[in-house]
Amino acid sequence: MKSMTPRQNKVATEVQHICALALVQGRIPSTLPLARLTITDGWISPDLRLARLYLQVPPELNTPAFFAELNAQTAKPLRKIIADKLATKYIPSVTFFPTEDDKSYPAPQKDIMK
Repeated sequence: MKSMTPRQNKVATEVQHICALALVQGRIPSTLPLARLTITDGWISPDLRLARLYLQVPPELNTPAFFAELNAQTAKPLRKIIADKLATKYIPSVTFFPTEDDKSYPAPQKDIMK
C-alpha cells in the first residue's frame, strides 16, 4: 500500500470510522452478516475520490464471492452515509478488500482471571 499524506490519512481514518459505525449499527439493508466484520485499515486516493477499506472477516466468509457481494450491496448506501457525515468536496467511493496480513491478536499464554 502506498504511503499517504497527513490529509489523506486523516480523511481515511474518518471514512473508516463512519463506515464501521454504519455497518455495526445496521444502517445498511443487506442480507450479509455486516456486524461480524472488522475494518482493520483504510486507504484513500490522493484526490480523495476512491477509498479502500480492508476487512477482517470470519474464515467461513473470507471468499472472493463474499467480497463481490459485499461491494455490490453496500457501495451506494454507504456512500450516502459518508456524504452526510464527511465535510469534503468529494465523497469517496468505498471498496472492500480482505486484510493483506493477519493482524489478529495472539491468545493469552496464561489465564488472566483466577
